[in-house]
Amino acid sequence: MIPDCIKEAMIAMNNAHYECYIVGGAVRDKLRGVKIHDFDLATSALPSQTIEVMNNAGFKTIIDSSKYGTVVFKRRDDEAPIEITTFRGEDNYDDNRHPYNVDFGVDIKQDALRRDFTINSLYMDKDGNIADPNNGIEDINEGLIRAVGNPIRRFNEDALRILRAVRFQAKTGFTIEEETYNAMVLCKSLLGNISKERIFTELTGILTAPGGSSAIRDNLEIIGEIIPELLLQKDFDQKSKYHDKTLLEHTLSVLDGIPVEDSGVKKVEYAYAALLHDIGKPQTFVIDEDGVGHMKKHALSGVIITERIAEELRFSNELKSSVEKLVLYHDSFPAPERKSVMRFISKLSPEFCEKLFVLQRADIMAHSEIGQKRLELLDSIINVFAGIMNEPHCFSVKDLNISGDDLLEIGIPRSPLMGKILNDLLVQVIEERLSNNKEELKNYVQQKYSNC
Repeated sequence: MIPDCIKEAMIAMNNAHYECYIVGGAVRDKLRGVKIHDFDLATSALPSQTIEVMNNAGFKTIIDSSKYGTVVFKRRDDEAPIEITTFRGEDNYDDNRHPYNVDFGVDIKQDALRRDFTINSLYMDKDGNIADPNNGIEDINEGLIRAVGNPIRRFNEDALRILRAVRFQAKTGFTIEEETYNAMVLCKSLLGNISKERIFTELTGILTAPGGSSAIRDNLEIIGEIIPELLLQKDFDQKSKYHDKTLLEHTLSVLDGIPVEDSGVKKVEYAYAALLHDIGKPQTFVIDEDGVGHMKKHALSGVIITERIAEELRFSNELKSSVEKLVLYHDSFPAPERKSVMRFISKLSPEFCEKLFVLQRADIMAHSEIGQKRLELLDSIINVFAGIMNEPHCFSVKDLNISGDDLLEIGIPRSPLMGKILNDLLVQVIEERLSNNKEELKNYVQQKYSNC
């Protein structure tokens, strides 16, 4: 169903004697029978004409990129912005991303020729009638992602389209048409000309989509341009009874094991942690005299690689920290006993432990049958964790029922000693040698530190 604000914008353009269509993903998704999230419009009107019509119809101009033919409007705060682009032709790209020249005044067929893939070159009017200049409907029915026209030219115009094809595969489950795929491989080095922020956005879309693992497997040469260490995982035999898959297949199975949220995608931090959790294994791999593989300290090696990747792809500080920490601790398990789990929680925080358990479960389930036996250990740890979280608990200095002011009252001066005492108290409480009772904590301090 077309939202009222979209339909009213189209009617306003049509009443002013301009063509106006819903374009791109919205039409594709309608034909696929999936929920539509974004509605973009294309029109025969020039940008200045579009602004005049839309403003007269009560829509405010919020972004004016008339140079490239795009203007964004909004009518009310509770409605989504509407992006309207003039039919255009493009020629001669200067950086594998931006055109030198934008030619307005073209018709719908010429506009369709500049689109990336046939499945995105569909046009729907306000009544639901669809124009299909590039046989996109046929490719949707056959489940194919096919470049419009010459695929090498399309990717030279905008190299980001190479990753967009992979993302569409991850999102739709479609297959990339052979000539298009061959052109992607041929042009993959052009990704070096694309901003890291845009690469991050597309890669994130691939990893968090339900079909991300299949898309990575089928397009490993492409993804290897961004994360070359993944190429080392292909056909990598870990030579361990705990693994019955190559390293790449194990990694992709872990990614498959990350749950999909209600939004239909996976959490970004989990997806990247799954992809990178064993990225340090090839660098640490040794074979013993019995032919068994060992990868000691692969998590530490993985953190170093993850840090580089996070910086290259411009991760936010929060995402970088979370993914690196998940990679570092993905193979760390406390004993399934109260005190051991308490120490673990205190070291990492309850919130992080919950994230870690998600990654660890996916990791264990991607092992061999023998390796999956560690699931019993994880379940025991989680049961202990749940019991602790359902009780009054103390995992950090701020949870203690004693403060610096309380220490001042019993004669402890403000100094590094105060921090030392509070940390000592935390250890005593975690080890259950003291209860988190203010008087008991005060008495302990007075007895131990009275002469300090």
